[in-house]
Formats: sequence, C-alpha cells, structure tokens
Amino acid sequence: MGDATSAFVVMVTDGTVLEYAPEVYRSPERASLEAERWAWILAGGGWLEVTTPFGGRWNVGDRDVRMVPTTWRDHARSQPWVCTFWTGDGYPDPEALILAGRREARTWALEAPQGYAGATEVLEEEWMIAATYSHGEDEAVAAAHLAKVIEG
Repeated sequence: MGDATSAFVVMVTDGTVLEYAPEVYRSPERASLEAERWAWILAGGGWLEVTTPFGGRWNVGDRDVRMVPTTWRDHARSQPWVCTFWTGDGYPDPEALILAGRREARTWALEAPQGYAGATEVLEEEWMIAATYSHGEDEAVAAAHLAKVIEG
C-alpha cells in the first residue's frame, strides 16, 4: 500500500467532538507551532489560560488542541481523511488514523468495532462521517473527517 512516513495531526476538540477540520503536517515543529496558535486563538489572544498537561496537548477551557504523531502512507496523500474512535469512556483509540479517501474512511467508520453491535446512528456530510455504537449502556463513536493538508 505504499511507504509510510511520519505525520502529525492537529485537532481541536471539545470532549469527543471535533471543532474544526483536522490538519496534517509533515514537520513536528510546524505542527507544534500551529497547535500553539490554535490554543492562543481559542484563548482569545491570551484572555483565557492555556495549560499544557503533557507534550502535544494544550487545554483552553473545555477545548483541547491535540498534536498527534501518526503515519501517512503514500496512497493516502491525494485526499486524506483523519479517523478517530472515541471509546465509551471518552478516550480516543485510535486518536488519529489517516486513511485514503472518503470510501476507505466510510468503510472504517461503519465497520462495527469488536464488542459493539452495529451502528445505532450514522451521520454523513461531504466532509465527515460519524457512526455511533452501543455496548451495554456505553456509547462509542467512530468519526472520520476530511483533512486539511499543510506540507510544512
């Protein structure tokens, strides 16, 4: 399927909801700079406190700016989608999986994860696909978003 290279995905989230289109970078320095810029913008240019609980994460109020290292296969470069599976306890696993094109992302999102029944709800737009899954009282969400690619 092609060679894999390092990539860095920057995402702004509010809980398990992606607030803005995910951005894909090749350079960790550029990804970090842009993630810090997102945090500064969300903080109203310094009006709110920005905390960094650990590397690659900035918190501003209820929002998180995430810089996630991942891999990017050559076949995914033409129209990459970033996929995230939010588990029932609210943690992402995978946090940022890059897939090639809408068809591959849709297949991934609609394939019930192990231990979950089929999707109870599906939401599709041109730029995103989200499927909700149930496991007992827990709900989990597989979400795929069309990515912005920044070469730097």
